[in-house]
Amino acid sequence: MTIHVYSDSFGQDYGSGAWPAELEKLQNQEVICNGEGGTGPNWSLRKLIRHLEDSSDRHSPLIKSLDTIIVLLSDQKRMEFPWLDHDGLADGIFLLAEDIHEPNTDAGHTLLAHLKQNLSLVFPTFIRDEGMYIYKKYAPEIKTVANTLGPMFLYENVKNITFLHLLSKQFRKFNFLVFTCFSLDHHTSKYKNFNIKSTKLLHDLDFNYLNTPNFYYVSTPISYMVGSYSGSEEILDNHMTVEQNEKFALFCGAILNNNDPDTSWFVHKPYDDPFAEHQGTEPPPPTFIYE
Repeated sequence: MTIHVYSDSFGQDYGSGAWPAELEKLQNQEVICNGEGGTGPNWSLRKLIRHLEDSSDRHSPLIKSLDTIIVLLSDQKRMEFPWLDHDGLADGIFLLAEDIHEPNTDAGHTLLAHLKQNLSLVFPTFIRDEGMYIYKKYAPEIKTVANTLGPMFLYENVKNITFLHLLSKQFRKFNFLVFTCFSLDHHTSKYKNFNIKSTKLLHDLDFNYLNTPNFYYVSTPISYMVGSYSGSEEILDNHMTVEQNEKFALFCGAILNNNDPDTSWFVHKPYDDPFAEHQGTEPPPPTFIYE
């Protein structure tokens, strides 16, 4: 049996010490990582769908009976616009069309610092010079997409979760374990161009009934499990400490083995996004997290 991971950087293959390697040892199963930093849920789901279609080949299926599929749904605002130089640059693109985030404002400087910190080390050509966004010229197109998607974009990852649940009904021989990397809103409602008036329904949704013998949705986002550290702890490239990688692997293993997972190590303070008006320092509610 094999474990297939679809994700952004939280589940990318970073080798020894990262939770996929730890889970591989715990479960005594091969773990195959299909993840890339900076990508969004559409990127991961397209890859998963292609692999599920390939699995229909009974002679050499990619995903086999009793295999496990772990999906880490990233921020729904990470869309792979066709003019991006790399799929991993999808993070933060919608902010470029927000009037409140112009480069000459404090928020604009914060955005620039965020982009430089998270992207320039990996993609050194992404930031050309101080105060300039190389994709800012596409702001009208970005705004049009946001205006077109409108308030229903708030529910994009809700749709993704329920789609994965439907897949679990279609592919009963596979086990599905689903996470979100960030909260279901993740500040989407704060983006003016989406014209979102209310988050009440999103806040009231209960996903508990989705869980079945071959499908499990974890309501606490990974970012609320691991938080953000700036101390002396060793942080791996998947944004978790070495200890958190071990704890997360144990958490996944417990669920896959039908045991109660340990949640006592959750930090309950979200990782990243300097644009948050509230940092969510209180423990999250059991089924939904809204900053």
